[in-house]
Amino acid sequence: MFRPHPLLGLAAGALLAATAATAAPGLARTPAPEPEYTITVDPAAAGTPISDSMYGVFFEDINFAADGGLYAELVRNRSFEFGPADNRSYTPLTGWTPTADAGGAGTASTADDAARLHERNRTYLRLDLANTGDGRYGVTNAGYTTGIALRAGGAYDFSVWARTDAAAGTPLTVTLHDAAGRPLAAPLRRAVRGDGWTRYTGTLKATRTTDAGRLSVRAGGTGVLRLDMVSLFPRDTFRQRPNGLRRDLAEKIAALKPGFVRFPGGCLVNTGSMYGYDAASNWPRARSYQWKDTVGPVETRATNANFWGYNQSYSLGYRCAGQCSAL
Repeated sequence: MFRPHPLLGLAAGALLAATAATAAPGLARTPAPEPEYTITVDPAAAGTPISDSMYGVFFEDINFAADGGLYAELVRNRSFEFGPADNRSYTPLTGWTPTADAGGAGTASTADDAARLHERNRTYLRLDLANTGDGRYGVTNAGYTTGIALRAGGAYDFSVWARTDAAAGTPLTVTLHDAAGRPLAAPLRRAVRGDGWTRYTGTLKATRTTDAGRLSVRAGGTGVLRLDMVSLFPRDTFRQRPNGLRRDLAEKIAALKPGFVRFPGGCLVNTGSMYGYDAASNWPRARSYQWKDTVGPVETRATNANFWGYNQSYSLGYRCAGQCSAL
């Protein structure tokens, strides 16, 4: 039998108190006409039962609970959007180290200009290549904490958005290796062609198990190569969803059989501005969580300064539309 939950009475009392507080005395203004509503009540209907022992899961992006945690992406700062607005120690190259092999030369920098991938994805990596022979120059990502976690025999899907000004194209080599440079998978090779952004994909298969892997993306030839959204995703995600959740963590949460999930949390919802991430607002980063920014293809989503002192990519979102995450 349905019993009204005691918290419902508290909520109603708070609502009445808030309504009364708006009627401040001494304001000489004509009140707006009250809208009319019709409420139909069926006294014989049963409400939804709420057990006093119901429990659920509270999720808030604290201590890398989303990026670097439940969200399965293995590359840290994959979109080069980190910056001092997130954390005073951050730069757009946080998480990345310029690297080269024999004959490889160039410079790695980041740019925020009209050549970007998308207006809401403001910054990208620019490689000015000056290789000789078969040399390769590029960047290496160390992932989160100790490095990129790999399981022997596991498939890992790589993707990157790229464009080049080299008329003959730019050869790209992607490798997984440990800190000493020893390979952890056979290399992946792609040829970037054209001065428009194109998404390139491939799969790397891990040969060893480690929690200290590295991902290197290096290019040959000369000219300017632009990269963005450098991604490495385990094929084996929760319920096998592309761009989804870490299977080991999500299965443990599902095993709790929670009656509800509180998402996206507390402090990061009600702090910061409510401005949009757009030109009219000068692309603000210190904003409260806005769920509409978490919908749509990940390369077009806003980024945000996380209340707890780091960057929040909004890759973990509310709804799936194209290639996006889903709870």
